[in-house]
Amino acid sequence: MKRILVPTDFSANARNAVDYAVQLFKDEACEFILLHTFGAGNTTNMMVLQASNPAYEAALVRSQKGLKELFDILSSSGINRDHAFDMVSRYGRLAETVKELIKERNIGMIVMGTRGATGAKERWFGSNTVAVMESVFNCPILAVPESAGIKIPKGIVFPSSFKNAYKRKDLAPLLELAKKHRCTVRILHIGDREEPDEEQLDNKACLMVRLEGIKTHYHALTNIDTETAIHCFTESREDVDMIAFMNQKHSLFNTMLRKPVLKGLGHHTGVPLLVMYRS
Repeated sequence: MKRILVPTDFSANARNAVDYAVQLFKDEACEFILLHTFGAGNTTNMMVLQASNPAYEAALVRSQKGLKELFDILSSSGINRDHAFDMVSRYGRLAETVKELIKERNIGMIVMGTRGATGAKERWFGSNTVAVMESVFNCPILAVPESAGIKIPKGIVFPSSFKNAYKRKDLAPLLELAKKHRCTVRILHIGDREEPDEEQLDNKACLMVRLEGIKTHYHALTNIDTETAIHCFTESREDVDMIAFMNQKHSLFNTMLRKPVLKGLGHHTGVPLLVMYRS
């Protein structure tokens, strides 16, 4: 059974991510692990909140209560009989806790609601999402913007420079979703020259083999920065419901992620982003 980890802070955008995940995997037996972390803010002494401490106990009770209320809301809306839910309250920082749960529970995907930080509306991701993306390199992450509706994807854009060859297992999250929902995958080559070199052509051919059986279209944009290229392409097409990106340490996406303001994608239209990782 696939296990989907959905962190929540009980906000509206976090609830939207839960609903999105449930709908995305509505035809598959899944266990959704709803995670709430508490008590590890910057001003908190990590040695103070221990199991025997009243402050810890109070924070744990609030966390568990919030998760139960969330589950009750989901239950009232009707739960798929093939879906199971587990509520996890953990003391600690979110990124560290997520890494622990990936190992403990064999997590297949992380689905996170995300929004720009207060006072920085041009920021693509909130700080919690960035922290998880920067520290997790062994589990796909689906970031669902707060403005995204509950919509099954029918078109996925996959930007690539073709500078690396992709293994089938690296592309597994994209292949799974595309086949499950019969999506069209639009390969978007972003480079500084119109014609890829020989190595890039080989990597492109390898990618097309990996995507065999999936409806694909090829597009190319040159002499434009990556953020703007993705933004313009996605904005110009009504049939793109998701962006899939391959991340690795020192990759272009990782560099984009660290920018304090992503000017090109800052005011994104609410398209979820699937982040995959090269092994």
